[in-house]
Amino acid sequence: MTTTPAATSELDHLDQLGAKAFAGFLVRKDLVRKYSRQYPIPTYVVEFLLGRYCASTDPAEIEEGLQIVKKQLKGRTRAHRR
Repeated sequence: MTTTPAATSELDHLDQLGAKAFAGFLVRKDLVRKYSRQYPIPTYVVEFLLGRYCASTDPAEIEEGLQIVKKQLKGRTRAHRR
C-alpha cells in the first residue's frame, strides 16, 4: 500500500486480496502511526478506533470515519488534561 493523503491509497494486488478476504477488519497502519503520535493515547486504542470507524477501502468512508476518530481522540485527551 502506498502512502498518500489521509483517506486515499492505492492498493497493490496483495493488499486487494487481503481487503477482499478481510472486509471490515482493516486497520491502516499509516493512520495508526499518525494518530498515535498526535495524541497521548495507547496505540491499541487508536487501532481499535480506526478499525471500528475506518475499516474500508472506500476513501469517502475512511474520511468520514477519520472525523469520528479525531473527535473521539480530541475529546478524550482534552478531558484527560483537566
